[in-house]
Amino acid sequence: MFRTLRNAENERQTKLEKERIKGYVHLTHRSVKEIKYEADFEVPANFGEIGAVLVENEHKRESFMKEIVLDGFLTGPIKFSCDSWVHSKFDNPDLRVFFSNKCYLPFETPEGLKRLREGELVALRGNGQGERKVFERIYDYDVYNDLGNPDKDPGLKRSVLGGKEHPYPRRCRTGRPRCTKDPLSEKPSDKVYVPRDESFSDVKQATFSVNTLKSALHALVPVLRTSVVDKNLGFPIFSAIDDLFNEGYNLPSQQQKDLKTILPRLVKLVQDIMEEEETYQDGQDEQITAATTEEDGTNGGDD
Repeated sequence: MFRTLRNAENERQTKLEKERIKGYVHLTHRSVKEIKYEADFEVPANFGEIGAVLVENEHKRESFMKEIVLDGFLTGPIKFSCDSWVHSKFDNPDLRVFFSNKCYLPFETPEGLKRLREGELVALRGNGQGERKVFERIYDYDVYNDLGNPDKDPGLKRSVLGGKEHPYPRRCRTGRPRCTKDPLSEKPSDKVYVPRDESFSDVKQATFSVNTLKSALHALVPVLRTSVVDKNLGFPIFSAIDDLFNEGYNLPSQQQKDLKTILPRLVKLVQDIMEEEETYQDGQDEQITAATTEEDGTNGGDD
């Protein structure tokens, strides 16, 4: 992790930004729930009030930043409430900006923070171009034009919901390519984009997937029961019970069709959940490995 301290005010004479104080952080504590990093900064007495911290995540995966606390000042510690995901520099080279908990009215915002705040606002709004990535935090909106799939079947074409006359409902813009047979429609996707800080946490997503599987199994059991068991048909002789286990049971055509529709979906659901669990576990292992490497001093940089 690489961090930069930014002064809230510019130079009085030149009106330019004061030189930033830079430094690397090192690992000091690691547990199951959190990892703590520390760094030593030499802040001149005339540096002034610190209004922002710029963070660069040098890991190959995103990291969740809970809080930044600067100690050692006569006025007491300066806290930066983050509670946000910081993208990897390999995904986006731009530094992530966190402002102190001190609030300003627009006309009271220090000159040294105005450019950073304007840049942060632009980053959140987006420019309405390009396809959205998972790590992005852009709050850009679009009409509902991905409800159908005309490229697969013309009968699956759906009307566009929203627009200038009726702006709602609307969804987060994804920027996916348009359909070939209907330029007004966007190609559908199994992945739904939401700004990174608004998406489910890994624990909540895993819980949601497990509950979905439980609901599918709960609905599947009655279907199997009604497909195999016929309350109006008994066993004429005792040997028919043995034949049920030895020779099986022939399902009616309609019930066979129902099972052929449900079972593949259930298998795919289980596979998707297992893949999500494996991806989550691999991410946890990679983050722990990266933290261990930094603790051993292989991450480079000065404290």
